[in-house]
Amino acid sequence: MSGATSITVRVPIAIRKRGGRKVIVGPDGSVLPGAPRQATTTADPALLKALARAFRWRRLLEDGRYASVSDIARAEKIDRGYVRRHVGRGRRTSLRRAHGG
Repeated sequence: MSGATSITVRVPIAIRKRGGRKVIVGPDGSVLPGAPRQATTTADPALLKALARAFRWRRLLEDGRYASVSDIARAEKIDRGYVRRHVGRGRRTSLRRAHGG
């Protein structure tokens, strides 16, 4: 062999973050074999319900549909402390200031 020749091979790949980990993604979008897979998660229905209620109650207070946490609790027929824990204790004071009360 008198002369050395070199061959260049180009492979179109991309390195992306999925689930906080770097994985190699092929040109067709598939994760290459051997790469760590993203863990599947399930949502906690009780947590989702609590979050949805909290955001709704907060919006109702901010829009002025209810004047206080007590009004919401009465309308929803639930304990005032439960509503207060989900909406936040500082909301009453800031809403009074915003509405001039």
